[in-house]
Amino acid sequence: MNSREVDQFLTENAIDTVELAIVDTMGALRGKRLPASAFRRGHEPEVCLSGAVFCLDYSLDLVHDDTYNWVTGYPDVFLRADFSTLRVVPWRPGTALVFCDVVDANGAMVPFHPRYVLRQAEEQCLADGLVPRVGLETEFYLLDRDTLRPRRDRIPVYSLHDNSYLDPVVTDVRAALETSGVEIEAFEAEYGPGQVEINLRYAGAVAAADNLMFFRYAAKEIAARHGYLATFMAKPLSDAAGSGLHVHQSLWSDDTGQNVFWDAGKGELSAAAKAYLAGLLSHCAETHLVAVPTPNGYKRTVAHSFAPTHLTWGIDNRSAAVRALVRDRDATRLEQRVATADANPYLTVATQLVAGLTGMTKQLELDPAVCSDANEPSGADPLPGHIEDAVARLRGSEFVRSVLGRELVEILCRLGMGETAAQNLEVSDWERSRYLEAV
Repeated sequence: MNSREVDQFLTENAIDTVELAIVDTMGALRGKRLPASAFRRGHEPEVCLSGAVFCLDYSLDLVHDDTYNWVTGYPDVFLRADFSTLRVVPWRPGTALVFCDVVDANGAMVPFHPRYVLRQAEEQCLADGLVPRVGLETEFYLLDRDTLRPRRDRIPVYSLHDNSYLDPVVTDVRAALETSGVEIEAFEAEYGPGQVEINLRYAGAVAAADNLMFFRYAAKEIAARHGYLATFMAKPLSDAAGSGLHVHQSLWSDDTGQNVFWDAGKGELSAAAKAYLAGLLSHCAETHLVAVPTPNGYKRTVAHSFAPTHLTWGIDNRSAAVRALVRDRDATRLEQRVATADANPYLTVATQLVAGLTGMTKQLELDPAVCSDANEPSGADPLPGHIEDAVARLRGSEFVRSVLGRELVEILCRLGMGETAAQNLEVSDWERSRYLEAV
């Protein structure tokens, strides 16, 4: 959008408030609200936040960073609106939201802002003449706000009626997304009571992550108005299915407009797709902390739960880490199924895109597809089973440092170890129930 188009948008939609949004390291939406009059003045007001925003953990305590810390006084970072993302916020009348880039006092991009990390990965694809298409599919729970449990116990998977009591929430979320220009391909009842899945239509890499963040925002806000808590926690209930974030991805030739993953002559995955897939698997374990960032997420990863446990791939196999969907020139793609629903989508997609490109550049050989139970594969390496292992692999990976940068890697590792330390100090209800009277 140019200046005139921004003014026209604000006027036509009777906007009086503009939300300037960024995404923190954990994947939470943060920012500031401006009166539309202030936003109109040149469209570039000086809007700043403390750099501490990138050092927050899940309890909003601060982890150390080399640039933003108590010694430097957590100096400001500055928001620069990406006007192409300006959209209405339908559940807040008179409000619009715009995603922002983040720069430092010298005007340089903050290198560990997750949106910038993904833009760099997407530009790496474009520099190679490849246009990524990314479709994000996420599961989440709608829980009673008071009990923090589902309002019904029946597993509703694929049912058209068992989750009907959630229809008012889902219908309002869907309407909000459609009003804001976010396309939905499907939504359905999932494998846990009160669990819903939504499939967003593919887009460019950054746009797809923006749309997922906007969806999470909509789901949480609208659910609360209906008396529900929408949660993207990986494993919110010990007796029910976990929630994942599945990344559908393909590359398209900028020259020919063709799907690079489709071999039309053989009617199968192309050689480029196989090398890309090999790259995904090659770097999956060392990027696991990005995909599964909390100790809770490792409770989702158990055999026969549809959450992958090993570094495998298969043709239309929902138990494998990567599910290859070999359909036709338009629909052939790869679905990486490792990430939890609470993963940061910008960092998750960035690491996967670059891992795939690395596989293509190095022409990596792809191991055979799993043709048996992917939960008990022969010879396949397991994914990290706990956060300490994932932290060690991330910290020791040259590949990850090349994608995320040393500073962001250290923040992620400190966040991970901080979460597991906090968990280890907590006396859970399970421990009290099991041991209080037994010993």
